[in-house]
Amino acid sequence: MAKLLELKKIDREYFKDKNPVAVIGFFDGVHPGHRKILESCIKKAKKINGVSIVLTFNKPPLNVIKSKMFKKLIIPYEEKIKILSGLGIDYIVKANFDSGFLTMEPDMFCRDILIGRFHIKEIFVGSGFNFGFKAKGDILFLKRFLKSYGIKVNVVPLLKIKNEVVSSTNIRKYYSQGEIRQIKNLLGRDPQVQGIVVKGAGRGRQLGFPTANIDICEIFVTPKDGVYLGTVEIDGSKHRPLPAIVNVGDNPTFKESKKWIEAFIINFKGNIYQKKIRISFLKRLRDEIVFESKDKLINQMKMDLQYAGKYFNIKI
Repeated sequence: MAKLLELKKIDREYFKDKNPVAVIGFFDGVHPGHRKILESCIKKAKKINGVSIVLTFNKPPLNVIKSKMFKKLIIPYEEKIKILSGLGIDYIVKANFDSGFLTMEPDMFCRDILIGRFHIKEIFVGSGFNFGFKAKGDILFLKRFLKSYGIKVNVVPLLKIKNEVVSSTNIRKYYSQGEIRQIKNLLGRDPQVQGIVVKGAGRGRQLGFPTANIDICEIFVTPKDGVYLGTVEIDGSKHRPLPAIVNVGDNPTFKESKKWIEAFIINFKGNIYQKKIRISFLKRLRDEIVFESKDKLINQMKMDLQYAGKYFNIKI
């Protein structure tokens, strides 16, 4: 299990005799491309009897630059830390990406953090790595600056799957298109969202399809509006992931203005308000449709349910 530290609280002597090997990044999604860099760092640290360090941030740099939620997250910060820790990293160092960090010049970052605090022996970065004020620091700068300190910079080539670069940008693209299979290919796992179940309009219950609603669309990347098959895991429950029909959108039939994620958990009865749930998306069924009447909507939902029964091989 990795040890979690805060950058500003690290004593400057803490890593001095630990032979540290470092990797830096936001690592949103912790996809296979990220894992390739991280695993290279871990392997090298073990080879030199050192420790591996991940320096990551609490928010995307763009959200500080734009002073708003400009870039939505693929996974929550806590989930990212959990995944990173499970990879075998020795230390995860969190930096609060604030205005002070934003304006730090590349040479100061190298001198004060990489050398002054981490005492790194080597560093691993991905192709196209940039850092420092206005992203003025690049791989060439990093190599030139650290060479005089005898620190090696290892550049890990971008990972490709089926001739496509594995990147958070490409993953976000497929989220916007509702392409679940492509998201899974690049992310290395089913796309998921998680949140606390909150009260909605209660319309699903009135229609005979009560839903668990989570309100996370303003913060996290979500698949394109539409209806999906998926599973729901209820935090603290002994249930295995439960089959569900999931709607992403604003219910155009009822002209709602707020975007929700609503999960109808098949063959489930129980009150899970205020419970944390995790929704996994498995297959896109259809776009959201504006129905002429409530009855036509119910008929379509029944058809969706029959399809779900066949997909999950369960009795409806």
